[in-house]
Amino acid sequence: MKSKNKIMDSFEEFIALPLSILKNRIIQITGFKSDFIESKSINVELDDNTVRINCINSESAYNLLSSVIYKREQRRKALLEQRLQQQEEKENPALLAIVKG
Repeated sequence: MKSKNKIMDSFEEFIALPLSILKNRIIQITGFKSDFIESKSINVELDDNTVRINCINSESAYNLLSSVIYKREQRRKALLEQRLQQQEEKENPALLAIVKG
């Protein structure tokens, strides 16, 4: 199990650097399985607003990249919810006291 976590960590490091540069782009990850192409490859295409990552004949790479993006989105969502709650607490302390009280 340790090796799988190391692989996941390395993918998180790999995907974190480009995401810091490409923050406002939509990331699309696609998995292809082809009988005509025997080799495995990962292709990255950059457009103005999107980044497409195509995993060809590499289901494991597709699964790893997809799970990293999913985890990142879950963390981002939790952080936004936490910030929203903190903002509401600052703006309405009296209302918060009534709700909790």
